[in-house]
Amino acid sequence: MFDAFPWLTPEIVQLLGQGLGVTVVLTLITSVAALMLGVVVGWLRISPLRIVRRLATGYVELFRNVPALVGVIFWAYAFPNAFEPALRRALFFDNAWIDALGEVTGLSVPYYAIGAGLGLTLNTSAYIAELFRAGVGTLAREHWEAARSLGASPLRTFVNLLLPHGLRASAPAIITRLVHNMKNTALASFVAVPEFFKATQTAITRSFYAVELLLLASVVYWLLSWAFARLLEHALPQPRRSKVT
Repeated sequence: MFDAFPWLTPEIVQLLGQGLGVTVVLTLITSVAALMLGVVVGWLRISPLRIVRRLATGYVELFRNVPALVGVIFWAYAFPNAFEPALRRALFFDNAWIDALGEVTGLSVPYYAIGAGLGLTLNTSAYIAELFRAGVGTLAREHWEAARSLGASPLRTFVNLLLPHGLRASAPAIITRLVHNMKNTALASFVAVPEFFKATQTAITRSFYAVELLLLASVVYWLLSWAFARLLEHALPQPRRSKVT
């Protein structure tokens, strides 16, 4: 393999492999967090309480309309600077929890990955909240009325009726959004997180094979997108297909 692709040295393969691992972990964590948070916010968007609806709407409008890159840089670089230097260091860079995370992940500055993950999670969850709310909106009014007449609590109505129906109705759109989130992990390279695109940039700097490595990165991202979409299709309930007679 290395004879056919002289630019793909063992050092480059190891570098890209480590970056790919960071991308996969970052994708899984942010996708799960964004899905859970988005569903909750989407539920709050249809709350009978006006103040709750307004707060949920404010959340969606804020994080949906701020570019993901801005959020990534803000939470990784700007947010810690809101604290005094000594407190900033103790909270974000020099404590037992951060040190342990660095030992487990091998990241030199673990908080940057946390900040990038937070920015991606908030951005994606805002979109998922609207998708889930739209999915719930397809539920026939008779089902709502039946739940109320049976005396179901709001929480029980959500768990047994709104959640499964909302996820099923919005699954295709949510899958598309989560795949987009996976590709957005490349934005973490802007805050020195050694994910796959950052590793590709480093490999280009070391080898000067920009065309070859960028083509390889494109193929890898395509394969990741395809595999992640298939995984989500099995994990999320899919819309029922009407039978053609």
